[in-house]
Parts: sequence; C-alpha cells; structure tokens
Amino acid sequence: MTRPSPIFVLLLSFACFGLSIGALAAGTDKSESKKEAEIKRGKDLFVKATCWGCHAHGDNAMHPDKPLKGPAFEKQFQNDEEIVKFVRKGSKFGMPPFPKSKLSDSDLQSIIVYIRSLSPTHAK
Repeated sequence: MTRPSPIFVLLLSFACFGLSIGALAAGTDKSESKKEAEIKRGKDLFVKATCWGCHAHGDNAMHPDKPLKGPAFEKQFQNDEEIVKFVRKGSKFGMPPFPKSKLSDSDLQSIIVYIRSLSPTHAK
C-alpha cells in the first residue's frame, strides 16, 4: 500500500480545519440571529407597552439624567429582578405600574433583554 503524499495530507488537513471553522462560525451566526430576534421582540413589546413614549432609544424624557442604559443604570439595576420590581411597582416620579394583567412576565423579560442590549456591557 502506498502512503499519501505529504502535500495531499497537508491539503486534507487544511480542508478539515476549514470545515471545522465553518461549522463553528455557522453556530455563532445562529446564536447571534437568535439573540437579535430576542432583542427585536423585546423592542417591539417595549413600543407596544407604551414604554417608547417616554423612553425612546433607552432615553428618559421626564428625567434625562436617568436613561435606561449606561453605567449608572447598570449600577442601579444590577440584576433583572430589580427591573421587574421597578416596572411592576412604577414610580412616584411619573412611571405608571405595569402589573401582570398589563404586561406578562414573559413579555417583561423580553423587554428587559432589549433594555439590557442598550448598554455596551450587556450588548455582547
């Protein structure tokens, strides 16, 4: 039996390596697409729930110094449960409460995914 030439072995190795990288990249594309879809769903619900009226692009029309993005927001709301509590309760400064009868837990979680995507450290 003859041994394959070193060139053939090298080319075969490169081909296998290329296929492996391609498979990894395809998996990344799918997870990125899924993440983008989650963010889009959250944004759509953010608009539908009337959040956009005061918080377009994560800004805050009533309190411009308190946007829904950036380091100060991330420091105040370090976990999603803190956002849930705030949204459910509302604020004495103008934000109405959004009980489960107005906004389901699932929809609120999708909105939080969108809000988190507005801050660079969560957008990754």
